[in-house]
Amino acid sequence: MSVRQVAADDWRQHLRAANLPDLSPLLSPSFSPDQHDGTWTALTKPGLGGRERWRWEPAEPGETPVVYVKRYQHTPLREQLDRFFRQYCNHSRAWWEYEQSVRLSEAYFPVPAAVGVVEQMCGWLERRSAVLLAAVPGDAFDRVWQRYVADNAPVTHGIPRHDIAARIGRFVSAFHQTGLCHRDLYLCHIFAEMDPSGECPPSFWLIDLARTLRPRLRRMRWILKDLSQLDYSACRIGATRTDRMRCLLAYLGLQHGSPRARWYARRVARRSQRIHRREIRKGRA
Repeated sequence: MSVRQVAADDWRQHLRAANLPDLSPLLSPSFSPDQHDGTWTALTKPGLGGRERWRWEPAEPGETPVVYVKRYQHTPLREQLDRFFRQYCNHSRAWWEYEQSVRLSEAYFPVPAAVGVVEQMCGWLERRSAVLLAAVPGDAFDRVWQRYVADNAPVTHGIPRHDIAARIGRFVSAFHQTGLCHRDLYLCHIFAEMDPSGECPPSFWLIDLARTLRPRLRRMRWILKDLSQLDYSACRIGATRTDRMRCLLAYLGLQHGSPRARWYARRVARRSQRIHRREIRKGRA
């Protein structure tokens, strides 16, 4: 059984200041945030399973950015196999998320900055792991958009609305061009800073990279899965059919009426409807 850890060079001083020069205590079931500097807020939601999450704020505002800590424990066999075949066979899910954040940042794609990672492996089995990622600006796009719609902000009408749809399409296209697919590409995982007047261009960041993969086979299947999740979540916040088509055309870099665009649109719509029916069965729609 081995324990490995890595911390980004520009974050080691901040970790020492927070009494976390060594990340291995994060693996302990008895880990207590109260023993470390700053404010640690537990983040809970349904479906976390063996995962735990905290939001760490520095003791003095402005001393260091907010950091999110995600810890994995009690990993089910199904998720172990998923990681083994689709990510790493000799590293944990936390290690994978850390490395994807590093690689995407090096490719100038906006994601949370990688702070550190620690893992405990037993052969190819993941026992425990934890990853630390810096917070990104803004808020989840679906929440931001719903607030602006409620306020009848200018950005939700006319040309600014069209521009937002096209920019999201190009943002997702840039992500897919890195070779990765997300597998959980709902609008809650795209963080946005937007000007309610629509006069300034928005900024986007992609979060929650834990389930990403770099498919070598059947890549189109995973691309369509991402696009259908995006389409479904857009429907949930009131995006029109025209909005969603404009986003898809920007993603593809094609004009309206293109046979290839119609091919994508049919398949994305079919999968999006499948997600909707599944959510109804589970009582979440």
